[in-house]
Amino acid sequence: MFAKIASFEFRYQLRQPAFWVIAIVFGLLAFGAVASDNISLGSGGNVLKNAPYSLTIAHIIFNVFFMLATTAIVANVVARDTQTGFGPMILSTRITKGSYLYGRFCGAFGAVALCYLSITLGTLIGTFMPWVDPETVGPLRLGDYAYAYGVFGLTGLFLTSALFFALATVTRSMMATYIGVVAVLIAYLAADGVLGSRPEFETAMAWAEPFGARAYGLVTKYWTAAERNTLNAPLEGVLLWNRVIWTAVGAVLLSAAYVLYRPSPRGGKLKKQERMRALVEKDIVVTPVGALPRPTYGFASGLTQLWSRAVFETVLVFKSPAYLVLVLLAMAFAVATLFFTGEIYGAPILLVTRVVITALTGTFGLISIIISIYYAGELVWRDRDRKVHEIVDASSTPDWTFLAPKTLALALVLISTLLIGILAGVVTQTIKGHTDFEFDKYLLWYLLPQGLSFTLLAVLAIFVQALSPNKFVGWAIMVVYLISTIVLSNLGFDHPLYSYRSGLLGPLSDMNGQGDFGTFAFWWGSYWSAFAVILMVLAYALWRRGTESRLWPRLKRLPHRLAGPAGLIGGAALAAFVGLGVFIYINTNVWNEYQTRTAREAEQAAYEKALLRFEVTPQPSVADVRMVMDLRPHQPKLTTRGSYVLVNNTGAPLPEVHLRWNEDLDMVRLDVEGATVAREWEEFEYRIYRFATPMQPGERRTVTFETVLEQRGFKASGNTTRLVDNGSFVNNFEFAPMVGMSRQGLLT
Repeated sequence: MFAKIASFEFRYQLRQPAFWVIAIVFGLLAFGAVASDNISLGSGGNVLKNAPYSLTIAHIIFNVFFMLATTAIVANVVARDTQTGFGPMILSTRITKGSYLYGRFCGAFGAVALCYLSITLGTLIGTFMPWVDPETVGPLRLGDYAYAYGVFGLTGLFLTSALFFALATVTRSMMATYIGVVAVLIAYLAADGVLGSRPEFETAMAWAEPFGARAYGLVTKYWTAAERNTLNAPLEGVLLWNRVIWTAVGAVLLSAAYVLYRPSPRGGKLKKQERMRALVEKDIVVTPVGALPRPTYGFASGLTQLWSRAVFETVLVFKSPAYLVLVLLAMAFAVATLFFTGEIYGAPILLVTRVVITALTGTFGLISIIISIYYAGELVWRDRDRKVHEIVDASSTPDWTFLAPKTLALALVLISTLLIGILAGVVTQTIKGHTDFEFDKYLLWYLLPQGLSFTLLAVLAIFVQALSPNKFVGWAIMVVYLISTIVLSNLGFDHPLYSYRSGLLGPLSDMNGQGDFGTFAFWWGSYWSAFAVILMVLAYALWRRGTESRLWPRLKRLPHRLAGPAGLIGGAALAAFVGLGVFIYINTNVWNEYQTRTAREAEQAAYEKALLRFEVTPQPSVADVRMVMDLRPHQPKLTTRGSYVLVNNTGAPLPEVHLRWNEDLDMVRLDVEGATVAREWEEFEYRIYRFATPMQPGERRTVTFETVLEQRGFKASGNTTRLVDNGSFVNNFEFAPMVGMSRQGLLT
C-alpha cells in the first residue's frame, strides 16, 4: 500500500501546473546565472563557472529560496485531503497511518527532488551556450554535478520537506505552514546575516547552519583557485557531521509527524465544528419587520463600503496569529542586527539615529518582500480558498472596495515592521546608553521613504495576485521579482527608470541630513507612485469576480472597464508617469552620463589598452601649487583657477608632458608653458603636450588651468557627496589635472 500511495502522489504532483512552473522558473534562473558573464555564484576571478566550488555554492543558494517551492508541493499532501473533504473517506479504509503519511511524503519528496534537478540541468546547459567565454568553463565532469546535487541539494531538500510536511501534518493548515516558511526563512537570513560574518562564530555556524554553506565555506576557506576548480570538499570532519546531523533532524521531524498526527479533528477545529453544529441545531425565531429602506448606490455608499472593508481586512490581518509571529521575528531580527551594528571592526561606536536607520534599511528589505509575497496571496485568494467568493462577489459592492482595502491592509502590515524597527532601535539605543533618539529623523529619514517603498511593494504584490491564475503562480512571479532585483543589475539592467522602487533612498549624514538626495527621492517617489496608480487601475479593471477566473476573458473586457473614471485616473497617472520619466531621463542621461556596468568595464579596458603604455614614460614633478577656488555648495559647483610649477628631476631632457583629469571635471582651460597639444584622447580626458624645446634637467615650466566641477540635476547613481552645505571634502584629482599615467582604478 505504501508503494501505491507514493506512486500515486508522485504522478499527481507531476500533473500539476505548479510543478512545471517551479521547475522552469528555477531552471531558467540557474541557466541565466551560469550563461551570463555578469553573475557570479561562486565563480569569478580564476574560478570557473562549472568548477566544483561554483556548482556547490549555486546549489546551496538555490536551496534556501527553494523552500517556497518545497512547501507548495510537499506540505499540501495531507492538508489537501482535509481541505477537499476526502480525508475521512481515505482514513476509513484499511490504510495504515504509516503508509498514508510516509507514502504521501515520499511521493511528494520525489517530485521535489525531480523539480530541483532543473537547477542542476540549468547550470549544466548554461556552460554550453556559444556566447559563454570558453576560458571561464572547465572540462565537463558529471560527478561534480552529482556531488553538489546529492550532498547539498538533496540533504537540504529532505530537511525542509520534512519540516514543512510535519508542520502541515500536525496543524493541517496551509496558512500555518506558510507562516512557518516565512518564519524559517527570516530566522535563517537573520542568523546568517548577523552571526555569519563574525569570525568568533565561524565554527559554531559551521555546525549550526542547516544548508551546509558555512561548513563548506570553512573547509574551502584557504583553497586556491586551482583547488576550487578541480576538487570537491571531502566528506569528513565538520562538513560530514553537518550533513549527518541535519539529515537526522529531518528524520526526527518525520517521526514527530507520525506521532503527533491525529486523523480526527481536535482543539480549535473540534470546537469550531461544535459551534457550527450548535448554530444549525438552534431554533430560529423569525420576527416580522417593517419595510426595509430602499438601498442607494453611489459614491457615498461606495466610500462607506470601502471603509468597512478596509477595517475588516486590516483587523483580520492584525488579529491573525501569523501576524504576531512575524512581528516577533521582525523584532528579534532588528534587535540582533542593531546589537552588532554598534561596532566597527570590534570597536564600539556611538549608536546615533543615523547609524540605526542605515542598519534597519538594509535589514528589512528582503523581509518586506517575503511578507508581501505571503500576505498578498492570502488577502486576494482568501474568499476563494474558503469557497465564499460567489456570495461575496454577488454583493452590490464595486470592485475598488475589494482592491483598495486589501492593498491598504498589506501596506499597513509592511509599515508596521518599520514601526517595530524603530522600537527596536530605541530599545537598543537605550541599552547602549544613547538617549538622544531624534524621532524627527526616524520619521523623515526612515518611516516616510521606507513607508512609500513598502506601499509600492504592496501594490505590486496585489497586482500580481490579481492577474495570476492561482496564488502559487503569484508567489512564483514575486519570487522571480525578488531574484531579478539582484540578477538584472548584474546583467547591466540597473537604470532606476526601470528598476521598480529604486531611487527612493539615499545616503544619510549627521552633518547634512539627506541633503539634495531628499529632492532626488521626491522625483523618484512621484515617478513610481504614478506607475503604482497604473497598476492599481489595471488590477481594478482585471479583478476576478464570480466564477470566471481566466485572464483572457477579463482582458477582452478591459476597454469597457476603463471607459469610466478608472480610465481617466489611469490616463492621468500614465501622463504623469511619462512626463516624470522624461524629466528624470533628461537628468540622468542628458545632463549627466549614464553607463551600464558592461559599458563601464569596456571603457576601462579601452582606456587601459590605449594609455597603460605611458605608465613608464618619465614625467616632471610638481614643485609648487597655487589655487584660487570658488565653492558654491548650493548649486553644487566648484570653480578652480590654478597653476603648477613643474621641475625636471629625471636627469634627462623631457620632450613632452602627459596630463589627465577626472571624467566628471570640465576642463575650461589648460596651458603648458612652451608646449602645444601633440595628441589628445577626448574620451579618456588625457592629453600629451610636446615642448618646442625639450625640458632640460632642473628646468622649470608652468602649467595654468581653469576647471569646473559641477553636477547638474541628478544622476542615475553616484550623485556627488563632495560638495555639500556643511563639510565639503574634495580630493585634488577631482578638481585639478594630474601629471603622468597611473595604474590606479584600472582593471589589471
